[in-house]
Amino acid sequence: MKPNDILQLESTDTRQAYLFEENGHWYAYEHSANRIEKFVKGFVDFKHKVQDVCGRMKVEIDLSILEKCSITLCEDSLLVLNCPGSN
Repeated sequence: MKPNDILQLESTDTRQAYLFEENGHWYAYEHSANRIEKFVKGFVDFKHKVQDVCGRMKVEIDLSILEKCSITLCEDSLLVLNCPGSN
């Protein structure tokens, strides 16, 4: 997915969180990482945040979050989640 596509998704829907797979790890970018942390405490580790080549903050997500959030879309390298309280 292109950086502009990620930014577009991030800005369009404040009720969902978007996870992107990169090299076998799942990451949430800026808004999605903050949404996950707000609604499901403990599944985002901001201590290990990194910036991608475009300067966007991303954090690795523990996939055990799937016990707390429902998947609304699943593609090869994209998961779209609805988290409790985010509706």
